[in-house]
Amino acid sequence: MDMNKTFSLQEKFASWVMDLIVKAGVSRASALTVKLVILIVLLGVLVVLIDWISRKAILAVVKQYANNKQSKFLDILVEKKIFKHLGHLIPAIFTKITLPLVLTEFPNVRPYAHILIELTMVIVVLIFLQSTLKALKIILLEIDSLKDKPVASFVQLFGILLNILGVLIIISILSGKPLWALFTAVGAMSAVLALAFKNILMGFAASIQISSNDLLRNGDWVEFSKYGADGLVTDINLSTVKIKNWDNTNTTIPTTAFTTESFKNWRGMEESGGRRIKRAVFIKISSINFCNEKMLEKFRKINLITSYIDEKLPEINEHNKKLKVDKSLKENHRNFTNLGLFRVYLNLYLESLSKVNKDMAHVVRQLAPTDKGLPIEIYCFTYDKQWANFEDVQADIFDHVFSAVRDFELEMFESPSSEFTGVLEGEIDLVND
Repeated sequence: MDMNKTFSLQEKFASWVMDLIVKAGVSRASALTVKLVILIVLLGVLVVLIDWISRKAILAVVKQYANNKQSKFLDILVEKKIFKHLGHLIPAIFTKITLPLVLTEFPNVRPYAHILIELTMVIVVLIFLQSTLKALKIILLEIDSLKDKPVASFVQLFGILLNILGVLIIISILSGKPLWALFTAVGAMSAVLALAFKNILMGFAASIQISSNDLLRNGDWVEFSKYGADGLVTDINLSTVKIKNWDNTNTTIPTTAFTTESFKNWRGMEESGGRRIKRAVFIKISSINFCNEKMLEKFRKINLITSYIDEKLPEINEHNKKLKVDKSLKENHRNFTNLGLFRVYLNLYLESLSKVNKDMAHVVRQLAPTDKGLPIEIYCFTYDKQWANFEDVQADIFDHVFSAVRDFELEMFESPSSEFTGVLEGEIDLVND
């Protein structure tokens, strides 16, 4: 339709309304004000109606398309209300075209109305673009190749730049100055702006460093003891990294902290062939002894080490025959110890477990003695890396270890031990008596 014809129809309608008001007995001086009120009310009703129709029409088209093609992309756009905000643009444009005609006879009011409409359109466009950015962030994070990239930081940065641009446009509209002049002023204030946006700039630099060095990704399990964080990364943006802890609390950590401080990322474990068990039991040194024949006979009944004893015993006896020493002292020749056989037993026990990954390092080793006894450390990896399942496997292994210690006539260190406490209490009672 020709725009001039549209304006002509609107002018005829305004004249017709004016005639009705005058015929109703209203003076011509007051009729202008009454006409203005009526036209503004009618325009408001039309704007609301057009807004409702445009949103419904756009959503109907989108739903029709979505029914024909299942699209997660469209679902995200609908969730972020992209089409709803898009629908607001149509009534805004209609108002911009129509309102000056309503105010034809009020030239002093027209410039202010024009400014109000332009400000409204800027705000509507900004809201639409910000919603689009949020939807874009979700869509990009669904792409595998971008999951480890600082998408949220880039989106947040563009959002900030859009807001700054929007503020400059609003200032330009209110002041009547061209936009390029405001950009010149902003350039002159760059040092002040750099100071004001220092944290944002540092956060952006940290996000780039995190991405380029692959320090952190969404979904990573991290521990950051300084901030009491232990859980999964849910969001990485310019200023903060959000972590959902295992107790369902949330921790927010400055993005820069991940480039300047130490934290633990469990991704390497999750991507490897197993999760590590590294734990020691402490053996009382006084319980470690050479094995006599009675002890060897007893230990031979333990299936896992029967073959080992049968294989090693002739070798030891042959070696001792060659030694022309006093055999009344066991220190004079080679012999088994209960701790040595216990270590062999634990190694073979780990070999027998289907839940332990034999392709990765697994060893039972003796650490340096301490004031709490002699540490015997079990070092291995479980196939199952899920926390709860891993803890079950680890607990099963050490339940067995704690029970097997006594069969090798060894004692575990406890501080204080129940035996020592009982003796001490008995001695105190004797003193009191």
